[in-house]
Amino acid sequence: MKMLDRNRFLPLLSKPLLALAIAMCTGATGFAQEPPSDAACRLCHEVETARNPKAEKKSPHSDVTCVQCHTALATYDPTEDEHARPVPPASCVACHADQELAFAKSAHAENSDRCANCHTPHDIGLADAKPVGCATCHGDSAKHWQQSVHAGDPGNGSPAATCVNCHGAHEAQSAKNPDSRTHPLNLPDTCESCHKPNPSAEHPAPGGAKVSQYETSAHGLALRNDGLIVTATCASCHGGHDVKKVADPTAPTSRMQIPHTCGSCHMGILKSYLAGVHGEDFEKGGKDVPVCTDCHREHAVQGPSQANSSVSPSLVADTCARCHNDSELATRYGFKQSARSSWGSSYHGIAAAFGEQGAANCASCHGFHDIFPSTDPRSSVHAANLDQTCGNCHPNAGAAFSQVPVHSVEGEKENPVPWWVKRIYAVLLGGVIGAFILLVVIDLFGRLRLRMGWGPKETEHVDPRAWPDEDRLVSPHEAFERMTFHGRIQHAILVTSFSLLVLTGLPVFLHDSEWMQRIIDLEGGFKLRSQLHRIAAYGLIGLSLWHVAAILISSRMRKWLKLMIFTPRDITDFIGEVMFNLGLTAWMARRGWFKKLFERWPWLKFDERPALGRYGLVEKLEYGAVVWGNFVMIASGAILWRPDWFLDWMPSWTFDVCRVVHGFEATLAFLAIIIWHMYHVHLRPGNFPMSWVWLNGRISRKELRHHHPEEYLRILERRRSSEHEPL
Repeated sequence: MKMLDRNRFLPLLSKPLLALAIAMCTGATGFAQEPPSDAACRLCHEVETARNPKAEKKSPHSDVTCVQCHTALATYDPTEDEHARPVPPASCVACHADQELAFAKSAHAENSDRCANCHTPHDIGLADAKPVGCATCHGDSAKHWQQSVHAGDPGNGSPAATCVNCHGAHEAQSAKNPDSRTHPLNLPDTCESCHKPNPSAEHPAPGGAKVSQYETSAHGLALRNDGLIVTATCASCHGGHDVKKVADPTAPTSRMQIPHTCGSCHMGILKSYLAGVHGEDFEKGGKDVPVCTDCHREHAVQGPSQANSSVSPSLVADTCARCHNDSELATRYGFKQSARSSWGSSYHGIAAAFGEQGAANCASCHGFHDIFPSTDPRSSVHAANLDQTCGNCHPNAGAAFSQVPVHSVEGEKENPVPWWVKRIYAVLLGGVIGAFILLVVIDLFGRLRLRMGWGPKETEHVDPRAWPDEDRLVSPHEAFERMTFHGRIQHAILVTSFSLLVLTGLPVFLHDSEWMQRIIDLEGGFKLRSQLHRIAAYGLIGLSLWHVAAILISSRMRKWLKLMIFTPRDITDFIGEVMFNLGLTAWMARRGWFKKLFERWPWLKFDERPALGRYGLVEKLEYGAVVWGNFVMIASGAILWRPDWFLDWMPSWTFDVCRVVHGFEATLAFLAIIIWHMYHVHLRPGNFPMSWVWLNGRISRKELRHHHPEEYLRILERRRSSEHEPL
């Protein structure tokens, strides 16, 4: 028998068969006492009711009958006009109420999409069934996803992230909906569900510190704290569906795309950047040129006002130094490698190192994004623009002020004058301080020698036989004026101003030492330190003028000044003092030709301590050092303080020379006071813990008799002669 044409035959029997099938399924006739299996439905719906016998796993719907989904068939009348009453769709709500509820609020429900649009109606769960197919409607997005890193296999046989991972399943919302997982407010949480701060071995998605950095960045805080949805989120920089590796040149996070990626939000800054020297090199394809992330970092982007920002006043110099401290880049592009170190040793750099936020840094002078070479008239550090640039911080800064070197290098070739001055002062400092230490050691040895009885005994300059009336002329308890009240006031001002100058000045000169920061903190910060330093400078200047005026006005001061003038005897007495403390001549006099030498010139034995007058070489050197030091410190300090008064008629390297001289002279004075003056006044045996002369101005007969025997003898002579003068 010839097989019937199914396509021609079934339409003829469709309504009778449908009526029979419904009756069998619903029990509307006497054919069945209860709902039968799906056999009746298969009479017409053979394809829909097929089951794959090769399926490895049983379908979730294998035990579900047709009528359990197509519940409306129970009341369906197949005799009615099918156009008047079409077959109602199947209902999933009976088993999937939660999913149905979520779906009802989703973007798909708004577009009248139903379950069957995403889930194939009858083969759900079968091993050979197709997965949820978002690409049916979202073809472009699916195409981008296929080319992204998320489509790759992370090692567990599944894609890294699918549509559902980011958008959700039944609850998928438009990205514009605040409840959507891809809405800007929620997107970081969505991405962080895989990219965790502490990635696990089971899910090794890139994350780590980058996640925490974003959350605390300017972008993350603007989103979390302020709800600013226009701020950058993960998708803003990495893209949405087409997330690519940084190594991919087409990725928005690749080095050559970064400026334009950031510029999509920061358009004005992008324009400034591309106009500057960095942007010009970037447009030419330069691989070494800095881009946004080199200065602002990637995920840890912070505003310049934040202390931990890479472009904050305290850190921007180090950020710029990543390139401008690189010798290879400096050679390749012709810029100075010493920019960071030279700025760091300038007043600006030192102030910044001590926490002064207002100190000028790289960006203060060179600009932020539109940086130009100094030879470009548009540059803020061009010669024609320096007055205005400096004037931003220093009002009324003129042409002379703008000549102050900021990036000066004390090099033999680059800047020879300050280089040589520094070398000379370094030798002078080492020689003078070394000599002071040696002389202190010799003095201590001399005292030890006398106590141990080695060599010549202590000299008695006042012979009791010549002065049997000594105690009558001078009482044993009598004290003599050593320093006038006027002198003590000047000394007090000198001590105060000098101490304050040292405490506020040496931290600047020795700024590389970490412990100097503690001194600055104790002084109330760098700005207060500057004010205290200037106050002390006023004190020193005023004292110097007072001292000069006193010498010019007072005859007594002029007589005192004559006593402080160097004489040849001061040198011979000093040599004699040193040789006596060593006590070597007695031993040498017994050795060979030294014996004949000493017999011919017996004064070379130095077996007696020289009889010093009111002032010896030590006191005169100290006074001379104060006079010289005050002159040098005031002159160099004035130029450093007000360069605009001097640099219009002096070469610019004068400023560098003054910096060297001011710092080294202060260090020399400080060490001389600590080692030499403090020893003689406070630490010297016989004076410890200190000589009281600087407080009461008096010296005892014992001290005067021992340290200044010549002056003491003159006092005895004057008093004896006065007794014999006629009345």
